[in-house]
Amino acid sequence: MTKEYLRVWNMCLAQIKQAVPPQSFTTWFEPIKPIKLEGDVLTILVPNKFFL
Repeated sequence: MTKEYLRVWNMCLAQIKQAVPPQSFTTWFEPIKPIKLEGDVLTILVPNKFFL
């Protein structure tokens, strides 16, 4: 069963993918991982401080 935070993150990625060039999407958004969803707040994990 897919966790809710994964479903929400995948919906976000689908929207972002339409708005940014493919290389930017691959560089900046694919490495980000969702961690949890609490109410309306999605917590993500970025690979390093540079992404912040």
